[in-house]
Amino acid sequence: MGSFPSLRSRWIAASESQRIERILAATRALLALASLFVVWLDPTEPRYHATAVYGLLAAFVFEAVGVLALVRTQRDSSPRFRLAVHSIDVLWPALIAVFTAGPNSPFYLFYTFVLLEAAYRWGLQATLLTALASTALFIVQAFITLAMGDTSPSLFNGAYDLNSFVMRGVYLLIMGYLLGYLGEEEKQLREETNSIAKVMTKARAEAGVRGTLEAVFGEVLSLFRSRQAALAVLDHNSGRAFVWNALRGDPLRKVTLSTREIRGQQGGTSLFDTPGHVWYAKCSEKGQNKGKYNIYALDEDGRRLFEEEWSPPVELVGDKVLRSCLGVRAVYADEWSSVMLLFEPKLASSPEASVRFLRSLALQVSPAIYTAFLTSRLRSRAGELERARVARELHDGVIQSLIGLEMEVDVLRRQENAAAATIVERLGHIQQILRQEVLNLRELMQQMKPVDIRPTQLLDYLVTMVDRFQRDTGISARLVSTLQDISLPPRVCNQLARIVQEGLVNARKHSGAQRVLVQLGQQDGKLKLAIDDDGRGFDFTGRLTLAELDAIRKGPLVIKERVRTIGGELVVESVPGKGSRLEVSVPKNTYE
Repeated sequence: MGSFPSLRSRWIAASESQRIERILAATRALLALASLFVVWLDPTEPRYHATAVYGLLAAFVFEAVGVLALVRTQRDSSPRFRLAVHSIDVLWPALIAVFTAGPNSPFYLFYTFVLLEAAYRWGLQATLLTALASTALFIVQAFITLAMGDTSPSLFNGAYDLNSFVMRGVYLLIMGYLLGYLGEEEKQLREETNSIAKVMTKARAEAGVRGTLEAVFGEVLSLFRSRQAALAVLDHNSGRAFVWNALRGDPLRKVTLSTREIRGQQGGTSLFDTPGHVWYAKCSEKGQNKGKYNIYALDEDGRRLFEEEWSPPVELVGDKVLRSCLGVRAVYADEWSSVMLLFEPKLASSPEASVRFLRSLALQVSPAIYTAFLTSRLRSRAGELERARVARELHDGVIQSLIGLEMEVDVLRRQENAAAATIVERLGHIQQILRQEVLNLRELMQQMKPVDIRPTQLLDYLVTMVDRFQRDTGISARLVSTLQDISLPPRVCNQLARIVQEGLVNARKHSGAQRVLVQLGQQDGKLKLAIDDDGRGFDFTGRLTLAELDAIRKGPLVIKERVRTIGGELVVESVPGKGSRLEVSVPKNTYE
């Protein structure tokens, strides 16, 4: 039985191999010590050659403890070292059995450990070889005894019953196959898990769609030893289809990624009409089926499908004739469909094992790639919304003000005989408007700047913000904090800074306040942020919570959204004509 991939050292880290050696070494030492203790504890002790038996078991203990000490102190062990230790382990049961009743030796159990060792370390083939070697040693014992006959009755004291001898030999072979098969399956699963984890580390949404695809394609092409792959994606909402082509160069394994849009009939459903969820296709080169593809395909549940005809779509392979390919199809929330082909992979195992591994890989990696697509779409939409907001702010604010200023200047130009006092008054009005729009533009620029505030920087950032607000606007503003150390996640710090910024902007633009007080403290295990002003207040009287504000559709929209983002609570107290107070509470579990 083949496993995937064949070069296991490529996929299992050295630390994992050493972990296996440490487990085996500890088991070997326990087995040796327990055997010596049991023999010593038996009051009858070995009937023949007690000294030799004790000596061999003591040597086994010495060897087992020595190997345990070596693998515990070394970061890795070489393949030669493992093979040497395993060879010695194969010899121990045969050697001890020579002095302990031959095939009836109680130390026959040692063969089980040797087979387990081979299965856990290497897999099926090595376990079968170990079983054959152990059986051969078992047979050698019998031939030696039969050849010596009664000339040395004290050397081999076991009764060599033919039936018992044959059954024990067959037991070894059967046990070798069963343990080897289980070990092979476990090892294959471990290798696939490690390979999938390696690919998953490359699928990072923050890298963007292109960066994610380059990283994932690089690992997948290397994993299946292919040089080229193609990925087609169909957006069901827009009907647009795109193809990414990945080419891996030698020897650096760097992936060159190109993309193009498929238009017209090329983007039709035929491109996504595949023989299964995952499949392997190989082109026949002989006989009446020459030029046709033999297909091994599985559906979404891993069941075998039988397709008579299929060929790689021209949209993905162009005029290239593929000798073989691996493919996988995926659908994401009925919004996207995708098909990926790996060109001419060099399979390290059977097509069935490779297809099933690709299925497992796709099930794990596809959601991460889809997340990168969604993240990219959200970033694009967020950018569009931000640009729309900036355009709206400029249109409703600066542009309208400049149009009004242009009209006033035109009126002044036409009033040649106007009194100096009138001209001075109007120029003062124009200056005031220009000053306000400068502040508006400055605030807009501050809002557009990315904010990345650490807990240790929050107080200094707020002090600087409040001081700048007072200096630019002439409005009395100050910050009072009773906190010495702030322990908040950066995202909460960023949102609190934005809330204070928005509160100051509202106080200047809408409230007409002359004094603003920002307070930061802690109460009832919650972090408290309060913004007081003596301006016009809101168009309601009393204290309203966030839910109550939503119910009557009142309150500062931007601040309400930011409070929801951090899972906080908001209370707005308003007295029309006398001012307002905003209180933001952040629960303790949000920042611990």
